[in-house]
Amino acid sequence: MPLTRVAACHVAPYFLSARKTTDKAISYVQRAAKNSAKLIVFPETYIAAFPVWSALRPPTENHDLFQQMVKESVYADGEEVDALRDTARETKTVISIGISEKSRTSTACLYNSNLIIGITGEILVHHRKLMPTFFEKLTWSPGDGHGLRVADTPYGRIGGLICGENTNPLARYSLMAQSEQIHISSWPPI
Repeated sequence: MPLTRVAACHVAPYFLSARKTTDKAISYVQRAAKNSAKLIVFPETYIAAFPVWSALRPPTENHDLFQQMVKESVYADGEEVDALRDTARETKTVISIGISEKSRTSTACLYNSNLIIGITGEILVHHRKLMPTFFEKLTWSPGDGHGLRVADTPYGRIGGLICGENTNPLARYSLMAQSEQIHISSWPPI
């Protein structure tokens, strides 16, 4: 396995601003790449925010926040992700980034997703969290097993799980069985 420098970007997003957060992520990728990082990792739902308000306030007080969350969530094939794909290609890095993902087939269905973007800008893994945990169910829909994949990259076989999934033995095993060499455990930046 090649020696791989990893940059773990445990940084706050611009709260509920997909564009500003994307620009911030791009600046961190560029900075990490200048310091020889080959894999740059961002937190769970870095774009556009983690809905911690659902754990702290009654649901009846969160309607405005949820509407803003829907507005600022991004498409996996949208302009924010395209900008990150371009950056991965330009810097020859692998990027792992959490997004609150909109669905083009729904008006308000969101997913807690993680993307692994390869050095040529392709999305190698598009994983939707299998089951939102606790209060997250107020924001996100359950995903599926399609994203339980390992990306074969020049820097190793990379896989990842989102937050509580890392305590799920079968989810972990599914990646281990694919000869995962680098495991990304993404958690919210709070």
